[in-house]
Amino acid sequence: MQPGVVLIVYLATWYLLAMVIFWHCLQAQKSKEPLVTEVSLALKEGQTILGVGDTPQGIDFYIGDDVRNEKYDDV
Repeated sequence: MQPGVVLIVYLATWYLLAMVIFWHCLQAQKSKEPLVTEVSLALKEGQTILGVGDTPQGIDFYIGDDVRNEKYDDV
């Protein structure tokens, strides 16, 4: 066989071996459960977040029922 053909077969063999190892490793991994956080904030109809404050305990949301500007102008 010619050296060019041997080189191509050699590289193809290494490529296929690497792909087999790669797929085997992917299948062996255990999938982690997605991180789910509880959301204790749910706005009711007509409520608006008026402000957000950062405190040492977490984030405070200031919620109001008053919609001050109901008219939206196209810019």
